[in-house]
Amino acid sequence: MSARLRRVRGDDDGFTLVEFLVAMVLMVALMTVSISVMRTVTSSVTVSQQQQGLNEEARQAINRMARDIRQANQIVTAVNPDGAAFNSANLVAVRFQSDFDGDGCINGVGGASCLTYNASNPEDVTYCYDPSLKQLYVIDNNAAGVTPITSASTSCSGGQPLLAGNVETFKVSYRSNAYRDDLDPTDGITTWTELDEAAYPDGNANGKLDVELSNVDSVVIDMTMKLGGHKQPYRTQVDLRNQSQ
Repeated sequence: MSARLRRVRGDDDGFTLVEFLVAMVLMVALMTVSISVMRTVTSSVTVSQQQQGLNEEARQAINRMARDIRQANQIVTAVNPDGAAFNSANLVAVRFQSDFDGDGCINGVGGASCLTYNASNPEDVTYCYDPSLKQLYVIDNNAAGVTPITSASTSCSGGQPLLAGNVETFKVSYRSNAYRDDLDPTDGITTWTELDEAAYPDGNANGKLDVELSNVDSVVIDMTMKLGGHKQPYRTQVDLRNQSQ
């Protein structure tokens, strides 16, 4: 009888201290792994959302610049263009004019048929990049108090941010369909420096992009966005459809 009681009592015994400690260690290890996995998943989702937002913002900015420049009558000023003298640490800007409302005038100036200047749809525009601020701006050159960009400008004064920031690099390349000047090198692309080297009447051989602008009918925009350690390059080529000759 006593042996039977001992067997029954043994069947009802609980966990030993060693078994309890082993169970606790396993539970803590499992919880640590689970938390680590959750943090990794959450971080990945956050990074993915940030990159998606960055891509969308960059896409909208690229599309806007391409749309406006495509309609340009002429490019007026190019600051720090592509070429041997390009410096990524300096201001980059492209100023152009476009008759968006089709009245034959620019921002209400040019004749009796001119419509009134419309600040919501400016026709003398500059896209300007300040590398010290990693910021891209759009400037209405006819807005009150704004001094239009010149080749000597060192700031995007009067501009409104086109992007929330995160613009790591920005460069504008200027090209032409004057294939007769495609000589240095002959590669099917006529750059503004080739126009300049060709001299009169296409250029003036001064190493600057000035008179060559009248023959520039295409621009390439290269932009790199950066968020955290992730960099994403963007590029678009825009042909001027309404260029004045």
